[in-house]
Amino acid sequence: MNFTNLRLDHIGIRVTDLAMAEAFYARLGFQRDPEEFAPAARACGLKHPTGLRIHLIYNGEAAQAGNVLLDAPVKYPGYTHAAFIIESMDELVAWLGRENIRISEGPVIMGHGRRNVCFIRDPDLNVLEFNEILDQAVT
Repeated sequence: MNFTNLRLDHIGIRVTDLAMAEAFYARLGFQRDPEEFAPAARACGLKHPTGLRIHLIYNGEAAQAGNVLLDAPVKYPGYTHAAFIIESMDELVAWLGRENIRISEGPVIMGHGRRNVCFIRDPDLNVLEFNEILDQAVT
């Protein structure tokens, strides 16, 4: 098997309320792909104009302790966040403020100065990371 052309197809995000999650992700530019809507599987595919895809898996139960992978004292294996590249951290921070979306961490420089990073959470407390790449030579 040759993984030379390996690419990411989509990110699956478990949510409790499809309408609420779909409305949140629409604010980020994601729209429902009718060909990726599978009610029997409780999955709804969303596509961004850039080609990025996420699947909302809408069978989640709200956790009492927040995000069970990040907020609970015991750390269990699992995917903790999706990370997206943006062009301008200043523009993102201003937009988040206008949209009343709380920043949970950042902006902060990470990756030995390679990126400026900001974290937010969706309505189910799933973490989204946004990266402004600062040093293109390192990527």
